[in-house]
Amino acid sequence: MKIIELLLRQRTFIGFFAVLCVFAGLASYMQMGKLEDPEFTVKTAVVVTLYPGATADEVENHVTDNVEIELQTLENLYQIRSLSRPGVSMIFVDLKSDLNNAQLPQEWDLLRRKVTDVKTKLPATAQISIVQDEFSEVYGMLFSVTGKNIENSQLREYAKEFQRRINDVDGIRKVELHGVTQPVVNIDIDKDRLVALELSPMQLISQIQAQDARLNAGSIAIEGERLRLEHPSALHTIRDIENIAIQGRIGFDGNRVVMRLSDIATISLDDKKPSSNLARYNGDNAIVVAVSPSSGVNVVSLGDQLTDLIEEFERELPLGISVDTIAFQPDEVNEAVNDFLVNLLQSLLIVVVTLWFFMGAKSSAIVGISLVMSILLTLSYMNVAGIDLQRVSLGSFILALGILVDNAIVITDLFKVKCRQGLEPVKAAASAVKEMAIPLLGATVIAIMGVLPVLLATTEVAEFSISVWQVMCSSLLFSWLIAMTLTPVMCLWWLKPEADKDNAGNESKGGAFSNIYRKALTSVIRKPQKVLLVLTPLVVATLVALPHVNVNFMPSSTRPIVFLDYWLPNGANLDQTSSDLKKIESWLLEQPEVKDISTFVGASAPRFSMTVEPEPDDPAYGQVLINTKDHGAIEGLVERGDKWLAENFPNAEPRFRPLKMATADKFSIEARFIGPDPVVLRGLVEEAKLIMNEHSNTKYVRDDWRRPSKKITPQINLEEARLAGIHRSDIGAVLRAIDEGLPVASMHLNNRQVPINLRVSNVDLETLPSLPVQSQLGSYSVPLGQVVDSFELGYEQSIIYRRDRLPVITAQADVFGETASEVRKQLEQQLEAIELPRGYRMVWGGEYYDEHRVVKDVFDQLPTASVIMIIIMVALFNSLKQPAIILFTVPLAATGATFALLGFGKPFGFMALTGAICLSGMIIKNGIVLMDQIGLELKKGVALDKAIEDATLNRTLAISMSALTTALGMIPLLNDALFDQMAATIIGGLIVATILSLFVMPALYSFVFRKQEQLNGTPVTEESKHVAC
Repeated sequence: MKIIELLLRQRTFIGFFAVLCVFAGLASYMQMGKLEDPEFTVKTAVVVTLYPGATADEVENHVTDNVEIELQTLENLYQIRSLSRPGVSMIFVDLKSDLNNAQLPQEWDLLRRKVTDVKTKLPATAQISIVQDEFSEVYGMLFSVTGKNIENSQLREYAKEFQRRINDVDGIRKVELHGVTQPVVNIDIDKDRLVALELSPMQLISQIQAQDARLNAGSIAIEGERLRLEHPSALHTIRDIENIAIQGRIGFDGNRVVMRLSDIATISLDDKKPSSNLARYNGDNAIVVAVSPSSGVNVVSLGDQLTDLIEEFERELPLGISVDTIAFQPDEVNEAVNDFLVNLLQSLLIVVVTLWFFMGAKSSAIVGISLVMSILLTLSYMNVAGIDLQRVSLGSFILALGILVDNAIVITDLFKVKCRQGLEPVKAAASAVKEMAIPLLGATVIAIMGVLPVLLATTEVAEFSISVWQVMCSSLLFSWLIAMTLTPVMCLWWLKPEADKDNAGNESKGGAFSNIYRKALTSVIRKPQKVLLVLTPLVVATLVALPHVNVNFMPSSTRPIVFLDYWLPNGANLDQTSSDLKKIESWLLEQPEVKDISTFVGASAPRFSMTVEPEPDDPAYGQVLINTKDHGAIEGLVERGDKWLAENFPNAEPRFRPLKMATADKFSIEARFIGPDPVVLRGLVEEAKLIMNEHSNTKYVRDDWRRPSKKITPQINLEEARLAGIHRSDIGAVLRAIDEGLPVASMHLNNRQVPINLRVSNVDLETLPSLPVQSQLGSYSVPLGQVVDSFELGYEQSIIYRRDRLPVITAQADVFGETASEVRKQLEQQLEAIELPRGYRMVWGGEYYDEHRVVKDVFDQLPTASVIMIIIMVALFNSLKQPAIILFTVPLAATGATFALLGFGKPFGFMALTGAICLSGMIIKNGIVLMDQIGLELKKGVALDKAIEDATLNRTLAISMSALTTALGMIPLLNDALFDQMAATIIGGLIVATILSLFVMPALYSFVFRKQEQLNGTPVTEESKHVAC
């Protein structure tokens, strides 16, 4: 007591320190990192292995399977997903979610060692596996260097300079270029010319390479010095290639005909290789510059620097070239932070006005200042701890507002009570702090434990919400510290013991209500069974209403962005995909909702958000990133777009999809079929797609293996090939020359190493047999038809997905007009009724998979949090009965939460679940305050019923203010896409639970401890309670 009094007499120091904390909090706000959404770790790496010439089946069996076997020995492996396609294996390695960022580099090093070890088990022609552990790198800013009717080669130089300048800016982690095409020199020769010259493609290549061979010419000694003889490359320009001398067939004079290469072939510099990816902005050629900021940087300040840099750079660009913005994280951050600051200020104002109405101006000012100090101290802590200011951390402040005032309300209210009892102000303040320090600390820790499952959970969505714990924990502890120090000092400064006029008016206004409440309270204390008469119909009504609450695990982002994914049938080439997308671009740019579009051909947009998982590169795939004028315009655009695309591209598989908030699931509904035989799997998935298509609320129904692709297989006559000295590799090389071309050499052009390819033109299925193939037995060539009997057209499965070494094919669908959860429930019985052969199984993916994985993770942590809460309550009361009474009231929140979600039209999802978990801590905190006050009344020797009644009336204001300020403070969040579920859950759950608990807890206390009186034959006192327990 004396220590507390001594501390309270140091008011000047406490006030001075509080002012310092104000400046520290404001400075921290200016300095701390700012983001739109929280960062979370994608614990996935990709292992890519090229196996040129192999089919998807061969890649799966000879490469993918061998690598997967080795990777399965990783200790922290969660699952392996793989994609096998002709010539390439992609293995996605997902690590366990409980790993933190610091552990990942070591895990990726171990992964690389495993990949190196498996090299000896792969085919000789398989290339070295590459581990991409930056798969989750996020490029929050996307710019396009755009030129109308300007070739990519010109844009490339300006894009590189732009990249260099951005890299020089502090706070930049990485800058990547996308849509940069690889130039290539193509030597195109007509097939008939080759036949006439009696040359095969390989013979022509040999002649070109012989004239460009870089040989070691040795050295020569001159006058005591040894000088190196340089043998330079002969190819420096296109003209050099054109002038290469080529020997053809033997002429009439017995000598071979000699001619220039340009006499028999067309030599051209092409701006792109067939395998390159393309990018366009609003239909014009572009190179996309993707910028990844450093972790913890103030993105808003960084954005200002980049804006200035772009303005300066654009002044140097020639006419026709511009820098355009596709995605600019600083603007999104600025808007998100400003919107939440407005919500925070609105909530703060609501809380202060509510306190003023019930407590008076001075008391509400004390509590309000305590609240602001708690927020400022939390900002200082966040800055030191490296916690960014973003959507979830700001929303957590609003969530905490009502709880933050609890401690200050209790101390302020108790100070006034002590003064009315005749204590001098300093002793009154010290007594209030002494009495409530431990109970309030215990109650505060209990409230913190309410969000402990979010801290302990390990999934990505839980990591997304981790700042709920960080902000709640720090702010509540600071609120307790402020209540124990600054709040009593302000009471001494501003509250005069002789004049309780501050509250008198409010008490007189509430007199009638107070009398009604006292009568009702007295009734339930004397006859506790009356509570059951009220609770029973409420429980029944809740059980009836609960199934009507929609479920939506995680909402879509509110950013005005929508993607259009476009798939042609497997095997389509890049030019066809690009041509289709150009038509789509023209249509999109005519739509009034569209602001701008960015097109990526053969690849996805760079990962500019954690929830965007790029598609594997594929020439049959393209993506359009559409920026609309506002988020509400997306629905109408998608509805018209679906109809237009279906009419104009019937063979394609287009799909509009929104930007997700915190999950990266591909489709809303996914049913995965797992088993050994791809043919059986194909039959199962077709049956599932039929069921999905019949539902009135599904669209974009498809499977991830897509349609089989066409192939042409040469039927080689092995005997004829042996006699002619032709190997299978010779035939393969000639066939490759008619499409992508055969590598010849390379040349140094404009500071770039440019490959030279030979292509044979004017070839189709009919003329293919006449294509010359060089014999290994001599310098002559033979027609391809001599060693190949026929060319057969067939089909092959060119995409094979696996999970944990078993083939898996997924039926996929999106939904409209209903939530994904509701549609999945309606499809569940039919899909699970599909007859599966032995060795096959079906599992759910999509939103359902994410939902159950995250919810299970959170619920797995609930026992830990619950045990800690119970231990604290038992320690506080040295009894089991009071904790049992408090815990009984927690489920009462379900009634209010259920009807609030229905009333506000909000679905139940992860954030609603988080809100429900937080509610338990709030309700228990209020219960501790009430139970502690009953104990204080009993210590005075007051009779049981009277003690319960007086304590409840004494603490009704503090408990009601806490609940009311928390609920009203959540109102601004009802319009927020992420927090609306949580806001509705807490508003309804807390108000109903508080009202009911102010009757239920007293009634239960009376019931439990009156039984003790009857058993013991003595009145209940504080001491007798402990003995009884």
